[in-house]
Amino acid sequence: MSASVLIIQPETALGERIGQLILAGTPDAAVGMVTNPQDGITALEHYADLDLCVSELYFENGDGLAFLSAIRAKFRRTRVIFVSSYNLQNFDDYIQGLTVFRTPLDESVFMSTCQDTLATLEGHEFPPFRLDKKQPPDRWGDCYAAYDTGVKRDIFITICHSWATPEDAAKFRASAALMARAVHPNVQAVYQAGAYMGRDFFCREKWDMPNLSEMATAGQQIEPRLAAQIIHIVGAVVISWDAKGYPHTTVGATDVTISPQGVIKVANCVDPAQPATPPGMSDLSALAHAVQALLPPDDVPDNVRNLLSQMLAGPVPLAQIVGEAQVIDNNLAPERAIAVTEEHKVARQAIQVERRKQKRTQYVMAGVFALIVLVVGGVLYSRLDPPSHEYNEMVQIPAGPYVYQAGPATMDHTFYIDKYEVTFGQYLKFLRAVDKAGTDAAWRDPGQKPDKDHEPTDWADHSENGQQIAGIFHCIKYHQAFHQVYLTLDDPVFNIDWYDAQAYAKWAGKRLPTEHEWEMAARGPDGLLYPWGNTYALKANTSVVPAGVDPTTIPIHAYQTVDAMPDDKSPYGVFGMGGNVSEWTSDIVPSSRLESLKVAVIRGGNFKTNSEEHAILTYRDTMYVPATRQFWLGFRCASDTPPAAK
Repeated sequence: MSASVLIIQPETALGERIGQLILAGTPDAAVGMVTNPQDGITALEHYADLDLCVSELYFENGDGLAFLSAIRAKFRRTRVIFVSSYNLQNFDDYIQGLTVFRTPLDESVFMSTCQDTLATLEGHEFPPFRLDKKQPPDRWGDCYAAYDTGVKRDIFITICHSWATPEDAAKFRASAALMARAVHPNVQAVYQAGAYMGRDFFCREKWDMPNLSEMATAGQQIEPRLAAQIIHIVGAVVISWDAKGYPHTTVGATDVTISPQGVIKVANCVDPAQPATPPGMSDLSALAHAVQALLPPDDVPDNVRNLLSQMLAGPVPLAQIVGEAQVIDNNLAPERAIAVTEEHKVARQAIQVERRKQKRTQYVMAGVFALIVLVVGGVLYSRLDPPSHEYNEMVQIPAGPYVYQAGPATMDHTFYIDKYEVTFGQYLKFLRAVDKAGTDAAWRDPGQKPDKDHEPTDWADHSENGQQIAGIFHCIKYHQAFHQVYLTLDDPVFNIDWYDAQAYAKWAGKRLPTEHEWEMAARGPDGLLYPWGNTYALKANTSVVPAGVDPTTIPIHAYQTVDAMPDDKSPYGVFGMGGNVSEWTSDIVPSSRLESLKVAVIRGGNFKTNSEEHAILTYRDTMYVPATRQFWLGFRCASDTPPAAK
């Protein structure tokens, strides 16, 4: 099928020349042309799809931004190129990330740009990836939606330009390697890189949400609280990159995306070609411009305006800006929205009490609290732990026939599996046992590093760029938000690796389940696809939006107490295998990325799972080495003997 192109150009001669250049590079392209944006909006109704739009932005008798908004509303993936006789500096907030050619036109560069845009590899195989619809190019090359046939998931794949020089290809590979290391919950993940038929590529998380620039162009507005959350999250991401020495580009309007559920993600902007950024200060003016363009003209709190004014003035101290943004977020939160989930009743009540006490003295108390942590932290930690429950029940899974993946199987032994995922409260007892013993020698896995500890990532308070950061345990104990989520000791433990899980299980007199045991316990004797049946439903705290359901009605999910989802219960009565956190199993297998690499099999959905395909109980995650720690990953234990025998 030929590529479709629409030209909107008031100068007829220039428009015709643009059309000639496009056809010279892509002779089979279907090129249409109009002279004003109103006709352009009308013309869009006649297109089922549009590959390229070449337009002027400033019209003496017409609104180029209205046309841009219309094309974004109907064809988000259309590549838009502006050819203009005007200085478009005043439109920077709306066209950031788009290609602009000034007249007189550099015809050779323009023609090669259009030719590259209209060329496609759709339908091709880059084993194990099957390429689908071409996307707008990203900063590294040609982008396609794709399907990973190895691990069976949708992804985006970026392919280095066909005309790239060896030096360009080397930079591409270096960027991909650095991006893969720059892991952060709010950054689009890069999974793997490779080469096929002389073309370098890397694949990344499929995250197809509108960015701030697209939202501004479409005339959308955001609430001041969301503005504070954007600044907080972007600032936290930049702090993380700077602390780890990852050079990166400036985060702008096209780099920040928001889902209908309010999940904020930042494009992976790390780039080895950029100069290293010293920790502490950062230029967030581009982000401030982008956020400012989305706020309503009136009814913006003074503290939000002041925060944006600081950012617009130039480089700012990141820790201070992130702290102020978090305070604003907390102050603007409605009482009922404080707790992420209804299940966090204890945390919610405590937070509401504290907020009423602190409303008039928020800034002062923040500073006083930081001082208290530094001076009398030991006294604070001597307090009693928050309330928690015992979750020591195990469920008997009898030997016999069951369904593994798509075929029949037989379990040759009866085993027992934890009814609930291991909680922070249970794992805390293990940490204290290790501390009391002075060593983990009695429980350690022989494959772990000699100097390894078993504390979850971010468990303890720590300092970043001179700022004291509260750890997970501190946030649980004092009912504070950990990355905007209020945790309890009854939530599933996360940020622990396979070796941590193995050591805990041995300490508890148990072991990790095999993936066959895990699947049998989850699916029951009839091999259900979900704990509750064979049709997906909103019964587990995943982020999957079922067909026909308005995504704006789906709550933002986070960790829930391990007994909080009675519908996420397997036929054997095992809780949480469809959601909450994914779980380590005992099996070590070749990686789906690289066969020579050994990984531990991960099973089960989690609160970040966003596709029915990955929520199915047969899905096997074989991408992570045993030393991996992730915010969505925990575990449960199994045993060959009943609990009473221990």
